Amino acid sequence: MKKLNVLVLGCVVAIAASSCIKGDDFDPAAQYQIEKPLVEAYAMQYLDNPQFHEATGIWYEIVQPGDPSSYQYKVITDEINPSQSAIEAPVIFANYTGKLVQSNTVFDSNDDDEGAKFSLGGVIQAWVLAFLPKEIIYDEDGELLDEPVKYGGVGGFTQTGLTAGSVIRIVTPSQYAYAHQGQGSVPADAPLYFEITVLSVEAPDSSN
Repeated sequence: MKKLNVLVLGCVVAIAASSCIKGDDFDPAAQYQIEKPLVEAYAMQYLDNPQFHEATGIWYEIVQPGDPSSYQYKVITDEINPSQSAIEAPVIFANYTGKLVQSNTVFDSNDDDEGAKFSLGGVIQAWVLAFLPKEIIYDEDGELLDEPVKYGGVGGFTQTGLTAGSVIRIVTPSQYAYAHQGQGSVPADAPLYFEITVLSVEAPDSSN
């Protein structure tokens, strides 16, 4: 690929299945039904203008839309196999606060002038869905695609995706965060809240 930092198009549909550990009776669909009222109640209490992403069960609100001209999300083609394509995973600089929904306690945050640096290919699925637009309409050369592309078949939350200056709040079920495994101070099956302030979104270079 011209740029190696990419997102596989079909990731989202596999999230629930990936939460099942071999030999475990864990049922992600049943866990979602447990979390669903908790996530909705938190969104109703802490989001000023809660919006529901029906395909995932994530609640969100756009506090500030950002500058759509600062970055265009793109589909890139594999030079070796042109029939294969993926979404460019940009580098993002952002400040954020993450909270556990069930206790409303902060488990992680960053707030400085430069922001924390991430690859969109290395964050939880709730962040990927938050950053990507509903449909990606450009190829790697900035030309319009013949057919728009929706990440995972469901697409993101906004028309242009998050760009420089965007501020979003999301409340996500655990299956789009750290699922049944948990991570660090985040326990298993923990729905999460994030407020994300985007400082910049940048195309990856060939060394990423």
